[in-house]
Amino acid sequence: MFYIFPQVVPKSECRKLLKYCIKNTKFKDADVVQKGKSDDGTYITGGRNDPSIRKTDVAFLTSDREEDNQVNHLVWHYLQEANKINFNYNLEFFQPVQFARYRNGGHYGWHQDSSGASASGEARKLSLTFSLSDPKTYEGGYLEFFLSKPMHESWVKDIRAQGSIVVFDSRDYHRVTPVTKGTRYSVVCWTIGPNFI
Repeated sequence: MFYIFPQVVPKSECRKLLKYCIKNTKFKDADVVQKGKSDDGTYITGGRNDPSIRKTDVAFLTSDREEDNQVNHLVWHYLQEANKINFNYNLEFFQPVQFARYRNGGHYGWHQDSSGASASGEARKLSLTFSLSDPKTYEGGYLEFFLSKPMHESWVKDIRAQGSIVVFDSRDYHRVTPVTKGTRYSVVCWTIGPNFI
């Protein structure tokens, strides 16, 4: 289950955010997250590097800079809007925003962002992906969802468009197909709330 905000962020703003993120973040190889754990080092530490499953560079935006706060406000706004429109989950906060870079061969195989429950009593509930790159600058790198039937062509186009934001249930299986040319940049984050009952 997902909700798409097609091209809600102007291209000029995407270019500005992309330039800022590239200049002010330090990439590292992304981990494959172990069940119930986050790879950002702030919620629950854990994970391992496995490029056969996930080949991505990531960095995390903090709230130390005003520009980081602007990104945080933007994603929190769309998470709350999608929640009101489509999900109606009990959300408490969101984890640090991740800036992701998929280069030649970069991909992330089928996975869930949450198993739906944790021993701590909290779980990831909604995930967000914000497309920063112009799709003309890269090939491959499609965000796909595991559905009973193929994704509608218009959904694929809307999700891929620069400035589009998609919010989905963190328990949904999804992947990013390999990038075959160019570089795909995105912003990703996850909300936390009480375990589903």
